[in-house]
Amino acid sequence: MTDSNRSFEGASVVAILAKRARDDRDTLLDDLVEMLSTVVPGVQVQHALIRRRVTAVRIPLGDYVYGLTRSPSGSFEAVRLQEVRGVVVRTVPLEIDAFVEELGLALEVELHRTERGREALRAWLSGNS
Repeated sequence: MTDSNRSFEGASVVAILAKRARDDRDTLLDDLVEMLSTVVPGVQVQHALIRRRVTAVRIPLGDYVYGLTRSPSGSFEAVRLQEVRGVVVRTVPLEIDAFVEELGLALEVELHRTERGREALRAWLSGNS
């Protein structure tokens, strides 16, 4: 196993997301969208009309949909939605730290499932190390 494979396997999406959430929340949403929009099917992104800044993202992973919305003031609202046949049956508001941790774990599982996901995760982790 090469050094780059070892660092990839040992890297944690949760740890990187948590660091990004602490360091620069303004770019957290943009970074998530950039990585996920090409890898995870069904990601929905909303942009502001002015400056085309990302204002919200919905990420379907496993049995849940994770939603993160940025208000005009810059604060974040995070939720975990449980959908059954396309209908939201439960909405759980989350603190940003809990959201980042849950989303990171769900992303690791999802992205490790496919070769395309592993390549995207490897590229993202190496760019955020």
